[in-house]
Amino acid sequence: MQLEKQHRECLINELQKAKEDKELNQSLLTNKESLNLTSWWEIHIFLAEQRIKLIEKSLIDNEIDF
Repeated sequence: MQLEKQHRECLINELQKAKEDKELNQSLLTNKESLNLTSWWEIHIFLAEQRIKLIEKSLIDNEIDF
């Protein structure tokens, strides 16, 4: 699907959210009081990174593949 202006704006908004989510999870991972939730934070960081890559690829390619 070809991206229109509204699609691009939405993806840019979601990209910002994904980056904020990744930063939050990275800060929680470095917090020593995370009660042994390291694996949980690592998975969330991985998922945020994948979201970022997918959104950036969609923006660069100017399309979304379903």
